[in-house]
This record gives sequence, C-alpha cells and structure tokens, in this order.
Amino acid sequence: MGQYPEKVPKRWLIPPETFKSDYDIGQFRDVSITRGVNDFGAAGGVILEDFDNDGHLDLMISHMGIGDQLEYFHNNGDGTFTRMTDKAGLTGIVGGLNILQADYNNDGCIDVLVLRGAWLHDKGKWPPSLLRNNCDGTFTDVTAEAGLLYYYPTHTAAWADVNNDGLLDLFVGHEIDRAHVAWPPGSKNFELLLNNWDGTFREVGAQSGIHLDGFVKGAVFADYDNDGRQDLYVTKWGGGNQLFRNSGVDGSGIPKFVDVTRQAGVAEPNKSFTTWFFDYNNDGWPDIFVSGYSASLPDIVREYLGDKEHTKGERARLYRNNKDGTFTDVSREVGLDKQLLTMGANFGDLDNDGWLDFYLGTGDPRLTSLVPNRMFRNAEGKYFQDVSTSGGFGHLQKGHGVAFGDIDNTGNQDIFEVMGGVYPNDKFWSVLYKNPGHGNHWFKLRLIGVKANRFGVGARIRVDITEDGIRRQIYRDVTSGGSFGASSLRPHSGVGKATTIDAIEIRWPGSGSVQRFEGPIGVDRTYELTEGKPALKPVEASPKLAARVGN
Repeated sequence: MGQYPEKVPKRWLIPPETFKSDYDIGQFRDVSITRGVNDFGAAGGVILEDFDNDGHLDLMISHMGIGDQLEYFHNNGDGTFTRMTDKAGLTGIVGGLNILQADYNNDGCIDVLVLRGAWLHDKGKWPPSLLRNNCDGTFTDVTAEAGLLYYYPTHTAAWADVNNDGLLDLFVGHEIDRAHVAWPPGSKNFELLLNNWDGTFREVGAQSGIHLDGFVKGAVFADYDNDGRQDLYVTKWGGGNQLFRNSGVDGSGIPKFVDVTRQAGVAEPNKSFTTWFFDYNNDGWPDIFVSGYSASLPDIVREYLGDKEHTKGERARLYRNNKDGTFTDVSREVGLDKQLLTMGANFGDLDNDGWLDFYLGTGDPRLTSLVPNRMFRNAEGKYFQDVSTSGGFGHLQKGHGVAFGDIDNTGNQDIFEVMGGVYPNDKFWSVLYKNPGHGNHWFKLRLIGVKANRFGVGARIRVDITEDGIRRQIYRDVTSGGSFGASSLRPHSGVGKATTIDAIEIRWPGSGSVQRFEGPIGVDRTYELTEGKPALKPVEASPKLAARVGN
C-alpha cells in the first residue's frame, strides 16, 4: 500500500500508463472533511437537494443496515454543512440502500422516499419510508397513511406524472427472484402508484399493461418518443431489460403502457444495474445508458491490460435514440464498450461545456473487489473520454449513491459519493469532490409548475446559444438523474464559452404547453421560471457565497 508501482512484483504489475486519462479534466479534491460531510458507513444512497428552499443544496445520506440512521446535513450557505438529523425529526428513521426525492403533494417542499431490503431476497422484507417535508425544517413519516406500506426487498423507484394530471406518481420495482426463492402467490415484482391528490396513492400496476418478472434493479422515466407522455425503462439483474411506452390513460384514468423492448432494441445487458435517460448528443431525444453488472475481477484486470477478447463480463450499453421509436447501440463507437461493474452512478456537466458527463461507482460485495471508480467526459457528443485519473476520481472503495450538484453556488458542479461496502467490515468514508472550475459559463433554473407538478419533473428544456460564432442547442430534462443516486431537481447546465443565452424554451409536463424566452439572457445566473408567466426572474445569490472560493 502506497508503494505502487516500484514495489509491485513484475508479474503482478499493472503498468501506470494503463490508468492514463484521455483528457486532463483537472484535479477534483476530496473536501468531505473540511466541509463537514465525511460520513462513515456501509453502502447507501444520497440526495443533493435544497430541502429548505434557501437557495443552497443540502445533503441526505443513507446506509443499508437496518440499524443505520438516515442522516441530514444542512448547507450553511458557504458550502459547509451541519448535521441536522435530530432537529429535522429524523432520529430513529433508519436508512436503506437507496433514497430519492420528489414533491409528491405539490406544496413546494421536497419529500424523501427511503428504499430498503435490496439484495437480501426474502430476508429483505423491509418497508420503505415516505418522509413528508413539513416546510419548517422537519420531516414526518407518512408511509402508512399514504398507502405505501409494503414488505418487499426494494432497490429502485422512480417518480413521474404518468397520467399528466399535475401530480407525481410512483413506480416501485421489487427484487422478486422466483428462480431461487419460493415467494408466496400474489407477490408483486412492482407497483405503479397513482397520486390521489389527497396525500395518498392507489396501486394500479395490474391494470397498467406493465408486465415484469425478475430481479428489478433500476427504473427511470422519460418521454423518449416526444409525445408528451412519460415512458418507463426498467433494468433487471437477469432476464433482460424492458422499455414501456406510455400510450395514455384509459376511460378510468389509468395510464396504459406497452412493452416495446423488442422493436426498440434495448434489452441488453442481460444482467444490468444502474440506468438513466439523458440526451448525450444534444439532439432533443433522450438516449439510454445502462450498466452491465456481471464481471469477475480477473476479467476487469484483463481488460485494463488490453486483453478484451478473452473477457466474459457484461458490458455497458449506450443506446442512441433514432427518433423513430428505435435505438442503436453505439457503445463501441463512443468508447463505452467496457466491463464497468457499476453500482451507484449519475451524470452532470463537469466542465460546464453543455455536454453531459457521468461518474460510475464500481465494485461488488466481495472484499477483494477493488475496482477503480470511473469518470467519463463527454467530448461534444461524439465519444467519451476516461478522466478518472486526471480528475482524481479513481477511488478503489465500493461506489454507491452518486449525486452532482453545486454545493457553494460557484457555478461548478461538485460530486458526492457514498463509498461504503455491504459488509460491516467494509464500511468507509463518503467523498465530496470539489470542482476546480474550468472557465466556462452556466445557468440554473428554479421551475414552478402551475398546471404541471410543482418542480416541473419531466419538463424538457432547450437552450440556444452561440459559441465561437456557431449556434447550437443544449437539452436538459428535469430529473434527479440515474437510478442509484439523486441530484437536485433544479436544472443546472453549462453553456461553454457563450457569454449570453440566445433563448430558453421549456415544454412543461402534463399540459405540454411551451414557453420560450428570447435573449440575450445573462449567463452565470439562476432564474426562476413560473409556468404561464411571461418573464424569467433572476434570483440573487446570498452574500455568503462570495466568501468561500477555496476548499
């Protein structure tokens, strides 16, 4: 330890040049200790979100043990954090492997869903927790009264307005593996829960047209065919993945989904884990990334050494949207045809160039699985560059929940990752990578839905810019990102070297109404945008934010 490469026997040496980055992204230093979030624990999830609406991203962290406390850290306004778990009324709320956020009751305050029991099969019959944000700095457990009290092992869920009525609904996927566990008749692989507008949900999965079997590991929504309805992609650890197109509601108001996996061509990898929709090439049509999760450590080493043809592990897929209901696997042409053994992951814009990059937390439960976490930079939608080493992202500990967010309002997205493993002797400190900045410009939006759900989840944003005399578009969907780790629902995008924005256009979910704001619009600013109102409202940053520019 600490003597690589000089003291490593030649037969075991992986040459240092193996880890050379494709691009120098600049060093992102771990500042978790100085910022007050060096949380120690097992595998778990993370949410970076402004829970108290003060303009600063707060942090919620979970760990998977049934006795592990869910932790809440309040942002002090300067990018440092104070643990506020007790004051938030969360003492006694135990963690889970994954957590995600949404404003399910449209009160303007972000609520939290905790998922539990993942990977534990029939020993993981642990209920979730729906934590309602009381808009006063506290949370209340409303799981039972909301109708979400079930007892299945669960790792993934996704929020979307699937019936376009202006409130967020919920899909929950369960890990029901009937090939190895004798589950009772009637056990559900998933639930589709419609929001009743009174703080409760009703389960309509059996009437929705969604048919799932197997070990569900990831679920994400997006309008992949641009018809104004939120579609669903589900990944499974074995048995192939499934894409369900939302065809609209029936006469009783229940949304109907059609399995279009075969014609879309998005079933692989067979054993999958984390996934997301994102528009990697900025053409206005959501693409799909899905990670394989079946590879041995020797195979991963062989691939690092250039011996890819003798490896057997599942490889990641990047499916490019063909704009006609089908997708093309472009993994090889963009440099992602790799065994990545991904668990937690998410995406964001590392260098504010307007192209979405992503970070992969890697490994598996085995203590011997020391696999470098991987960061990939998007090179203008043409291919992805591995910047793990140049950025300092190649952490060897088990990468779980990942979130991107600007913790100190400098305009640069930082990255938080939960690093603990599954076993008690594999706990570790979480990391917070501070973005050094890259000299590019940016903007943020605070959306306020009126007919749409309050935070505009599912909205499509188009930004027109002129950079070096060339006009181009940047597209963003309002989402928390990938299926394991949650970034803020407040959109943040770089605009490269553009010094003004030519136009911002938003298509609201639900009504499908479109608003367009013509420029010049100033950059390096946050704007509030209310559905139906004719103007962007600049939001001033707190004076505290200018005080802290270092680490």
